[in-house]
Amino acid sequence: MNNLISDSLLWEDFNENFNLDKSHIHIFKISLDSYQVIKKSYEFILTADELSKAARFTQEPDRIRYIIGKFYSKMLLAKILNENPADIGFEFNQYKKPYVNNIHFNISHSGDFVVIAISKNAIGIDIELINPNFNYEELIYQCFGDDEIKVIKDMDSFYLFWTRKEALLKATGEGLTDNLPAINCTTRFEERFGIQYELRSFKLDEGYFLSTASSEHNSVYKNWHLK
Repeated sequence: MNNLISDSLLWEDFNENFNLDKSHIHIFKISLDSYQVIKKSYEFILTADELSKAARFTQEPDRIRYIIGKFYSKMLLAKILNENPADIGFEFNQYKKPYVNNIHFNISHSGDFVVIAISKNAIGIDIELINPNFNYEELIYQCFGDDEIKVIKDMDSFYLFWTRKEALLKATGEGLTDNLPAINCTTRFEERFGIQYELRSFKLDEGYFLSTASSEHNSVYKNWHLK
């Protein structure tokens, strides 16, 4: 299993001089505390539909995660494209996954963080807070194939393969499917609809697993922390 976990991600503090190098995959880690910074301005950036959806969340942390993901994805894409964030117009693939001007992005959140991945190619990202009390054994045969089950021996290995599977399905835009065991995430590359995706996984110091799936192979990662 250890050969599937990449070296630790090194995070740089985000600054206004950020420049998208299109040869890199950019990952942004955003604390929920950032909501205090944007709570008076996000309504000017999100659409009426997005604001309506945010208002329907019954749990406040879920509402905050949704707002942070929408707000910062638009702000970052606007900076890359030199556009007004409120004017970002998205295109969608056949699974309704958004992208803009051939820039791809994906959002995930768990616990105290929202993460956003941005790339010139199809990208999926998933982050999960490790819950030591979670009974993962109930899900093994529903979600994993034989090759994965052979490797899943503890909580870490469960979260490793779960985040890899989620990241891959988010890269294509499918979302969770009814036949999860058929998707094998035990190797570095997995093909989906004729495209080879590179899977990379990281265990974060704060007690999270994070995985990405990218149609661009051997990319350099640039990792940013927004406070």
